[in-house]
Amino acid sequence: MKPTPFDYKRAIQIQKILSSKALESLEKPEPLGEVKYVAGVDAAYYHGRIVGVAVLLEYPSGILVEYSVVDKKPPIPYVPGLLAFREAPAYISAILKLSREPDVLMVDGHGLSHPRGLGIATHMGLVLDKPSIGVAKKKLYGERVTINGEDYLRAHGRIVAKIIKHRGKELYVSIGYKITLEEAVEITTKMLKPQYNLPLPTHIADQLSKKIAREKKNKIKP
Repeated sequence: MKPTPFDYKRAIQIQKILSSKALESLEKPEPLGEVKYVAGVDAAYYHGRIVGVAVLLEYPSGILVEYSVVDKKPPIPYVPGLLAFREAPAYISAILKLSREPDVLMVDGHGLSHPRGLGIATHMGLVLDKPSIGVAKKKLYGERVTINGEDYLRAHGRIVAKIIKHRGKELYVSIGYKITLEEAVEITTKMLKPQYNLPLPTHIADQLSKKIAREKKNKIKP
């Protein structure tokens, strides 16, 4: 049986429906509660396969508790704005393999600062029903505004991300799901280290995924 072709138009409609749910959740925010563990995810590729890694860190110490790996074929090619449909399945599977449950998810990507309000951080937060944060290196969507000397992104009628400086570069910290921007920025800031460009959860996941993908690539001759 041939696999069903990916329906891009339907994926966009799904994003619009889910983003309305995410935006509605901001109207009555739930208390975040105590944060003991933050999970970070990232991926690397080899021979057309994706290595998705989830790391679990103690908060705020940043101590690595455990990590998990998922190796699979990505379901769709890369499509701008639809990254979640390509990478989120691997990330979610890796998170579910962790022996401890994270309190917050941190993703190398955007949350509500997305054309349809459903970046990969928001997508994953909704699927797993977990507070989530997007931390991206580049702007994807939104109007840059300055409030009291600090820079933000406005999109979908609200402030959805804060632009912070770290190691001379900008990081776009956005609301994913079930979290306020203030909480997202506080957690991200506490997980930044002077020697790394990204917060520890996504930095460690990035380094591990690249290392594992490289080892797998070297073992398999093309």
